[in-house]
Amino acid sequence: MIAKIRDIAKKIKMPKFPLKAWLEKLAPKNDVVAVEIGNDWLKIAKKGPVRNGKPAYLIHISKLAQIKESVSLAIDKIFKDLKIGRHRVVAYIPRHLVTVRMLDLPATDPKEISDMISLQVSKQTPYSKEEIVSSHKIVEILPTGYAKVMLVIAVRNIINERVDTLTKAGLDVKRVAISSEGAYNWFRSAYPHDMKPFPSQGIVLLDIDSNYSDFIVIRNEKMVFTRNIFIGANHLMQDAEQWRDKFIEELRHSLERYQGEERNIRITKIFLSGAGINIKDLSIILSNSMGMPVENTDQLKGIHLRNFPENLHGDSFKFVSLTQLFGVSLGSEGQQIDLTTGEQKVQNLMDTKRRELTVMGALIASVVMLMSFIILMNIYNKNTYLAKLKSMISKIEVEADDIEKMRAVISLVEKRLDSRGSAIEALNEIYGITPKEIHITDINIDEKQSIIIKGGGYAMSDVFKYVKKLEESGMFENVKTTYTTTKKDRDSEFAEFEIICSFQK
Repeated sequence: MIAKIRDIAKKIKMPKFPLKAWLEKLAPKNDVVAVEIGNDWLKIAKKGPVRNGKPAYLIHISKLAQIKESVSLAIDKIFKDLKIGRHRVVAYIPRHLVTVRMLDLPATDPKEISDMISLQVSKQTPYSKEEIVSSHKIVEILPTGYAKVMLVIAVRNIINERVDTLTKAGLDVKRVAISSEGAYNWFRSAYPHDMKPFPSQGIVLLDIDSNYSDFIVIRNEKMVFTRNIFIGANHLMQDAEQWRDKFIEELRHSLERYQGEERNIRITKIFLSGAGINIKDLSIILSNSMGMPVENTDQLKGIHLRNFPENLHGDSFKFVSLTQLFGVSLGSEGQQIDLTTGEQKVQNLMDTKRRELTVMGALIASVVMLMSFIILMNIYNKNTYLAKLKSMISKIEVEADDIEKMRAVISLVEKRLDSRGSAIEALNEIYGITPKEIHITDINIDEKQSIIIKGGGYAMSDVFKYVKKLEESGMFENVKTTYTTTKKDRDSEFAEFEIICSFQK
C-alpha cells in the first residue's frame, strides 16, 4: 500500500519553487545585512542567532584599494562565500558624506513638519532639490509648540552610486541609512545602562573610524546631535603629534556648537568607540583636555563572531570602526533616517508587491497541488478498497452458489418430508381406507382441494360403507355421492359410484 502511494507521488510532477529565496524574503524584518561602501573600506555584517546570550555575526571587512575586480563582483563573491541572503540589505552612508542640520520648526504635527522641511530643504545646501536626497526625524517636541528636527541631506549621486553597485551584485537594497544612527544603535545595545543620565545631562559618543570621527550627543536615550570631524584613526595613529591638537580643537568646537543650541544641557561624559580604544592614551589625553571623564568602549562587547577574517586580527583592523556596522545590522529599531531615493522606494514597493503576489500564487498552487494529491490518494484508496471488495465478492459468489444449491436441496427435502395437506397425503389416506370390496377407477384432485373418486363395488352396500369411512376420516369433509348405479356383467352384478369431497390440511 505504502509502496504504491510512493509510486503515485513520484509520478506527480510537483513544480520546483525557490523555497530558500522565499524564506529569505519572508524572514523577520530585523534580520538585515548591513553594507558600507566607504572611501577606503568595504564592510559587510549580518546578525545571526543568539549563542550563549550573545548575537552571532557574520562579518567581512576589506580595503577597497586591495579589490582588483569591480566592487560589485567582489561583493557578489563575498555574499556567496559567507552564504548570506541577498534580501533585506541596508546600505549606510558614512557620516562625512552627508550634511546634518538641526532645525527648530513651529509645528508639532508630523505631517506639518514634513511639509515645512520639503519647502526648506533646498535652502540648506547649495544643491538643487533634484540633486539631493533628504530625510528627517523629530528629536524633541518642546512645550512652546516648537519641534527640534534633525535634517539629513545627501547628494543623490552618492546614494545612486552605492545602490547601483549593490544592485549589480544582486542585492535587494531595502533602505539607505547613515552611520551615526548605526553607532548610536550599537551603543544603546552594548551599553544600555550608560544611556540614562539625568534629563538635564547628556553624554557624547565619539566614534572614531579610519578617516573621520562622528561626534554624537545622546540625551534622554535619544541621538539629539551629530557632527562630523575630518580626523580619524589613520591621522591619530600615524602622525599623532600633528593631528592630536587639531582633533581636540574640533572636539571642543563640536561641544560648543551643541551647547550653543542647548545651553541648559550639561555633557557629563565622553565614550570612545570604534578605533578609539586602539589609539594609545587617547582617553587620558581627552579627559585632561576636556575636563570630563572619558571611557573607552569595546566594539566587540557582547558579540560572537561566527567567522574570523584574517584582517580582523591584523594591524589594519585597529584603524576601523565596526560599531556602525553592528548597529545597522541590528535592524530598523532606533533608526529613523532613510535616504532611499523616491525612485528606489517606488521600485522597492513594486518589488515587494510582486514578491507578495508571487509567494501568494505559489502558496495557492501548493495548496491546490496538496488538495489534488489528497483527492488522488482518496480516489486511489477507494479504488483499492473497491478492488478488494470485488475480489472478496467473487470468492464469496462461488461459495454462495454452493450454499444456494444446498439450500434448494434442503428446501426440496423439507417439502418432501412435510407432505401434510398435499395430494400425495390425500391419495395415501384414500388408499388407506379403501376396502378390498371397492375398486377405484379414477381419482381427480384439483387446485381447490376438491376430490372426485370414481369406482365400483360388489354391492351397493359396500359403496355406502365406503362413503361412511370417508366421512369418518379426519382429512375429508363434505363427502357426497353424486352418482350410484347397479350394472350387470354377464352373470354378476356390481355397483358403480362417483363420490365428491374436499380434503383439509
